[in-house]
Amino acid sequence: MVGPATPADLDGILEVQEENQPEHGGSLSARFPRAWFERAIANGWLVVARVDGRVAGYVAFTPQSAQLEVPVIRAMLEAHLDAAAYLHGPICVGVAYRRRGLAGAMFREQREIMREAPVMAFIREDNAASRRAHAGLGMAEVGTVDHAGVRYVVVAA
Repeated sequence: MVGPATPADLDGILEVQEENQPEHGGSLSARFPRAWFERAIANGWLVVARVDGRVAGYVAFTPQSAQLEVPVIRAMLEAHLDAAAYLHGPICVGVAYRRRGLAGAMFREQREIMREAPVMAFIREDNAASRRAHAGLGMAEVGTVDHAGVRYVVVAA
């Protein structure tokens, strides 16, 4: 089941975020604190996928201002500003739930909520799986940005 996140999903969202951190084999570029997720839930900026009552994945979609404290986001916006676009991501799926179509289902829900408004995101250039997944979601690579010695691909739809 895919739908808007609720406060009851918070612990599951944090668990999925943690298992997607680089030190656990993931490729997230930032770690958001609990308070950020609480604000995102309160503002309707998160969609979750639930499997058997557990949070299996989540996707954030925010106004640009909601993520300006993240240095790589600032760098992306300085290099490829589309003032009309909202930010897609992070998008995370728990390891046990991958390859089940959850990322696509969450993205479609996000796009419906946002009424197909312009959207942009960034992906580490070396994250081939995410680049393929985003291309499959209809996002095109529109540029690159270097930040802290890492090259990112900017995608948009």
